[in-house]
Amino acid sequence: MTATQAVPDRPEPVLIQQRAPCPPVWVPELPGLASAALVPGHPQALELRLARGSRFSRLEIAFSGIQAMDILTFQQTVADAYRTIFDQLASLPTPHPIRFWAFVPNIHADLGAGLDRYMAFNAGRFAAYSAWCGGREALGRSVATGSAVGLDGDRLELHCLASCEPGTPVENPRQIPAYRYSRRYGPLPPCFARATSAEGREPGRRRLLVGGTASIRGEDSLYVGDVREQTLETLRNLASLVRSAVGAAEATGDGLDDLGAWLSRFYELRVYRPRPETTGAILEILNRCFAGVGRIELLQAELCRAELLVELEGVADIEALPSAAGA
Repeated sequence: MTATQAVPDRPEPVLIQQRAPCPPVWVPELPGLASAALVPGHPQALELRLARGSRFSRLEIAFSGIQAMDILTFQQTVADAYRTIFDQLASLPTPHPIRFWAFVPNIHADLGAGLDRYMAFNAGRFAAYSAWCGGREALGRSVATGSAVGLDGDRLELHCLASCEPGTPVENPRQIPAYRYSRRYGPLPPCFARATSAEGREPGRRRLLVGGTASIRGEDSLYVGDVREQTLETLRNLASLVRSAVGAAEATGDGLDDLGAWLSRFYELRVYRPRPETTGAILEILNRCFAGVGRIELLQAELCRAELLVELEGVADIEALPSAAGA
């Protein structure tokens, strides 16, 4: 399939405009996760909510006063938020984090010493995560997929989806793992897997939870200023993640002709974009390249790098995929 071919005999996906920081709509649809209740007894600065099910749990933690925090206070509060989630998970029947969403106010704000707020967020996240999983070298075995985008306001929100079964981190061979980024992107790197292979919609099946994915190859942003090319490059990364999850060979070319079968495995998509005027160009490509998606969420947000114009996340069925030989 090329980027200009429409998916035949298929209605366009339902569009959902999200205006508040929250996980995608498929998360509260999981068994037992429709609502989350405030959990008392935690540090006054941290507000924690929990929805507990037998197979999945959802945790939400938030704190305000971001703009007044110096860099060290902010890093420490982020680390405390992650540690609080990890501590909560240890007492639940669903102790395994499989997906994180972070919403960071003014994510590109300059905090001094050459660091922006996203770099400071990464330092706090990395400290908590590496301590929880047993050190930097263990990250590749246990880190969950995630996303972090910027919104207005003064309140940081962190959402976690946890499971009774551990997920399997999945990396993209076209990209350097985020937790191995160079110091170009801060003194401590982002801490997330590109995707997580987890329990599927039915027992015995698997789904791929794909974190925030953008036009990055290696660790470099591509096609700066061109939303169409950034979207196409992001689709190549999404297809590569599905291939990686099932052990299929990587595509030999950069065209989209062989990506249709891989992209068709996605059934949920969310689009983050900082400029609403780019929405039409992004959706035109998505509507032509995804055969299995029934709804697409849209959320206006600043992305982790100022030059990026689009970030996609989603969920894919990774059972019954085409073989590497047939790809």
